[in-house]
Amino acid sequence: MKKVLWFSTATLISAITVNIFNFPGNWQTVQAQTLSKTIQYAPPANQEKPGEPRGRRRGGGSRGSCKGYETLTALVPITNIGNKDIVWGQSTSQNPTFWFFVPDKLTPKVPVELVLQDEADNIVYQTKFNPQETQVGIISITAQPQTPLVAGKSYNWTFSISCDPEKPSASVYVRGTITHVALNPTLEKQLQLAKNPLEQAAIFAKNGIWYDALTTLGEQIQNSKGKDSEITSAWNELLQQVNLNNTVSTPIVSCCTAK
Repeated sequence: MKKVLWFSTATLISAITVNIFNFPGNWQTVQAQTLSKTIQYAPPANQEKPGEPRGRRRGGGSRGSCKGYETLTALVPITNIGNKDIVWGQSTSQNPTFWFFVPDKLTPKVPVELVLQDEADNIVYQTKFNPQETQVGIISITAQPQTPLVAGKSYNWTFSISCDPEKPSASVYVRGTITHVALNPTLEKQLQLAKNPLEQAAIFAKNGIWYDALTTLGEQIQNSKGKDSEITSAWNELLQQVNLNNTVSTPIVSCCTAK
């Protein structure tokens, strides 16, 4: 009887093991459920400022040759502050990277522009250029301000696509706010002890530093050419947490080198 019981148990374990590995979809589901718990964005507390712009996360309705870009989307959370919903996030980087979903291909005939302004509307960074031909997907642009960003200060950014060659003033745009924050010693130590980019991104997200969390994952996806399933799952999970479901599983495409 004991031998029969041992055989039955071993057979059951083998069957379960074979079942899991023979059905990749099931294994991926279990894996995704596990990974979803590894990163969690915690929106930071922020005091409402008089006249603070609400921003615009999505391009909005357009006509003519601009219609294909109307779902242009900035990959930034919408944070509720008082009675306002603002497009806002934090970063520790002096050269923050901005991420956008572009719903139609870009061509050298379609100029794009990124402008970063301080609270007094002074331009601290501006670039306008004609990108290489780029397929539909998520792009990133890294700002390189000539003067250092100040910790605790907020900067307004605008990303626009001049999509109508016959009307240079016509464009589809998104707009938001980024606050530069300094790393405190505790957070800096945690990042140093992190074993991999996923752990670093999770630390940024947990501490409400959106831009750095997203950029850490996005750059790793680009470096691995999308083959790192853990990073990709965390990226999708992070986007879903801030209601950017329409951008989940969208490829990151090579663009743009600002001049």
